[in-house]
Amino acid sequence: MRLLEYPLPNIGAQTRDELYVSSVPLIDELVSLLTHAASSEATTGRKTTNSSPRDIVFKGTLQEVNDHFQERIWSDGLPIIPPTLETVEAFLSFTDRSPDEVIGLLPPTRLPATVWKVAVNGAMAGCHPEYMPVLLALAEAIADPAFGLEHVGTTAGMTPLIIVNGPITKQLGFNSGQGVMRPQAPANITVSRFLRLLMVNIAGYRLGEADMATFGRNYYPAIAEAEDESPWPPMSVDRGFAPGTNLVTVSGADSIAHSFLSDGPAENHLRIIAREVARELGGNLLVAMERFGGRIAPVLGLTPLVSGILADGGYSKDKVKQWIYERALIPARLFDEQLARIEAGYNLQESVKRGKLSERFALSDDPERLVPVLHEPDELQIVVCGAPNRNRSFVSGQFGKYGGDVSKEIKLRK
Repeated sequence: MRLLEYPLPNIGAQTRDELYVSSVPLIDELVSLLTHAASSEATTGRKTTNSSPRDIVFKGTLQEVNDHFQERIWSDGLPIIPPTLETVEAFLSFTDRSPDEVIGLLPPTRLPATVWKVAVNGAMAGCHPEYMPVLLALAEAIADPAFGLEHVGTTAGMTPLIIVNGPITKQLGFNSGQGVMRPQAPANITVSRFLRLLMVNIAGYRLGEADMATFGRNYYPAIAEAEDESPWPPMSVDRGFAPGTNLVTVSGADSIAHSFLSDGPAENHLRIIAREVARELGGNLLVAMERFGGRIAPVLGLTPLVSGILADGGYSKDKVKQWIYERALIPARLFDEQLARIEAGYNLQESVKRGKLSERFALSDDPERLVPVLHEPDELQIVVCGAPNRNRSFVSGQFGKYGGDVSKEIKLRK
């Protein structure tokens, strides 16, 4: 990789004209870097070997195997289950797909994610072999260009959030109830760990290399929707699939907020939820609304109790989304403050002129006018899960194209 340092001050503190003036003197050096061979000091890389997927790469005790994998950064820091040929073959028995089939090339390395490699990383993560169809759907989801896997290494430290729907959640023992995001149910946590391992071993997201997260966070256990306890059609229907479809949905979670309390009649719950949505999405995530793609996909998690109260109050899922969209509002000056951090002097008025946001965001120049934290109601993804008798909810922020929401059907063996 060729690096050219941009001079002080930081780009975010300059206007477009100032950026131009600072950049022009760099053109000759930039052209030179792109047209001349790099010096030996400037090139790095790992040794590659021509090996077969079935080659035995190491033999030893469990501790020796784990030490070997840790030294080569083939793990996430936790002990792994050795992916023996016998174990990998057990995973492959749960799919009709060829072991050599390439599901996709995973950026930034652009290495192929094959069915075989999915099985290997699933075994390492501690998944049960029967999870294999879910793992394949997850690999397809992050390989989809709409997910934007190349952005996962951002300094914001985006972490994928996985939501699973359909009869398969019960068949495989996914937890959709109390403590849904605790790392105890094997399916929820090992499936999520598999995705992290796939991102490390195939996509190349190693700390200090492609993964440049400032702080980062651990992987979130996969969420299974409590479809039987939900008063509404499942999230899979919201995503355009038929009821009863086994589905996995992945999106980048910038954060998952604290679970907050709401009470009273339906409208009071909605008022509190809208307030929390505005609070959670009304900060740095506003930059995603304007800069990082024309769509965001935050997730609102509601317990069966809260969703039931809303439904009893006459609110469908679409009506809930509309209510929150109209009332999750912030003063325009807060949005302007975030925009000015990425481009000096930039604000909502200029954003609307450039066609980045709709007219809704520049109805006046009053800095105290209220603007939404969503482009449209349907961006909000609602999943029913958690302890069935608790009046709590959560909001998960999402950073636009930095982990765009993608759904893939979980395909079982014929």
